[in-house]
Amino acid sequence: MRSDSISQQVLDGMSSFGQMLRYLRRRAGLSQTDLSIAVGYSDAQISRLEKNLRLPDTATVQARFIPALRLQRETVVCERLLELATIARRQKVDADAQITEPSTRASIAVLPFWNLSADPDNEYFCDGLAEELLSALTKVRQLFVVARSSAFAFKGMNLDAREIGRRLNVDTILEGTVQRAHDRLRISVRLVDTSKGFQLWAQRFDRDMTDLFALQDELALSIIGQLKVDLLETEKLALLGRDRGDLEAYNLYLKGRFYWAQRPQGIPKAVEYFEQAIAKDPGSALARAGLADCYVTLGSWENGTMPPVQAMARAKAAATEALKLNASLADAHATLAYRTTHHDWDWALAETQYRRAIELNPNYAITHHWYSHYLTALGRTEESLAASKRCLELDPLDLVINVHMAWHHHFARQYDEAVEQIWKTSELHPNSFWPPWFFGIAYQQQGRIGEAVTEFRKAIAMSGSVTFAVAGLGHLYGSVGQGGEARTIFEELRIRAQRTYVPAYDLALVCTGLGWTDQAFEWLDRGHEERCGWLTYLKVDPRLDSLRADARFGQMLRRLGLEPADDATRVPAPSPRVSP
Repeated sequence: MRSDSISQQVLDGMSSFGQMLRYLRRRAGLSQTDLSIAVGYSDAQISRLEKNLRLPDTATVQARFIPALRLQRETVVCERLLELATIARRQKVDADAQITEPSTRASIAVLPFWNLSADPDNEYFCDGLAEELLSALTKVRQLFVVARSSAFAFKGMNLDAREIGRRLNVDTILEGTVQRAHDRLRISVRLVDTSKGFQLWAQRFDRDMTDLFALQDELALSIIGQLKVDLLETEKLALLGRDRGDLEAYNLYLKGRFYWAQRPQGIPKAVEYFEQAIAKDPGSALARAGLADCYVTLGSWENGTMPPVQAMARAKAAATEALKLNASLADAHATLAYRTTHHDWDWALAETQYRRAIELNPNYAITHHWYSHYLTALGRTEESLAASKRCLELDPLDLVINVHMAWHHHFARQYDEAVEQIWKTSELHPNSFWPPWFFGIAYQQQGRIGEAVTEFRKAIAMSGSVTFAVAGLGHLYGSVGQGGEARTIFEELRIRAQRTYVPAYDLALVCTGLGWTDQAFEWLDRGHEERCGWLTYLKVDPRLDSLRADARFGQMLRRLGLEPADDATRVPAPSPRVSP
């Protein structure tokens, strides 16, 4: 099924021929095979066109593609498609004719190190060593450092350095191998220029485990020197002044981060290792920050399996202790800001915490991600988009960050843009339940009900019946008059809540779809009592539009500080404020 028209904003956002062709094909309800048959191309040729790996022939686009995509009466769309085809051909000519200028800002991706040790359990150590090196480099403002999840997406792959550089948009990658035998380490590293695939520098380090911290500092300074980056004195102090404490505790911390990266499934093991690290070294700020990240995740709406009051109390305690030990730890500041946003609803304090985290480490992608959530909740749409784009630059392949762009567009009520972003994410991460869930809520708002039901069911099956996906389907059923199905889902969630944590917001959402207004507000009140993170987005969630005219909705917004009680108690917020 396709929309009746395409907004000018969506058209302007199409930056390449391949991107627009893919969008229009899906809009027309065609598979790559369908389109290939209609225009006389092979599936592989269509695929290469959509990936911008093959130049479009403008005459063929005019004669075959426009009729196949049913665009004859959409003059503006046709003109934009032909314009992008022309631009693609001109860019190829220009690229062949010019010598590219070197980038003014060095950029690097630190790939996971290969484990050459006999013990496969040393995998955590290899990942941890690369991640700590990456973390150190993010503190250098003249460096653009790709975030962990995108750099580590290439783990175990033997891809050409030029391909990795193209995907991550960096001019240098760092590769390494680690051999560990008892208390001896052999670490080999090399820097590779991604424009030509040439090795820039390589070195081998043989050290005792007791020299690990000094080795990490030596590695970081060597890399910075090879990249010819000027290091400020404060940055040098930040690099060399990191207190990593007891070596055994640090190894336990690395194991915790190894499992933290496998969240949500890895969270229980991560908690176990962080707690062991703290027991071994009570002065470990890193382990306490890691523990705070675990609990803020357990109490969040995305992965929440623990009541927020309990989880967020533990997150605050751990992050606060981490900052007592190391006040410049950006991770802990960001975690506190996320907690303040989703639990305390103290908007002024959250802003201060986010800004402090960004000041301490402007390359920490998670801060920009969470800050965008904060800006979305307040309706500051343009600022939220800027934060989301910055995050995507730092972490271009991450699942959550890619799908977060769809989240942004959904709450800004830009549903065409949301759907296009979900398609991009689903191609990067075809086995995740996130794209189907976002397809479901976007299609629902577009009135594509059959497709929305299909996607919600897919998300439920793929996620193991995560509550917000089940509630989304219940809300959809209720809103389109399928009351029996919606009531069944409401009862399922209500019974489930008797044996495990189910956010009250989920039940309120199903009640809203069913038109049970009084019950919806009762569940929203309960959500406020349990400090449900979903309430953070009460001001912008379109699924609650049917409740907005009720006086109780305005009262709830004021309780959350999302609207002022009166001018005298107005909560100040930084300007500019842009409503969606």
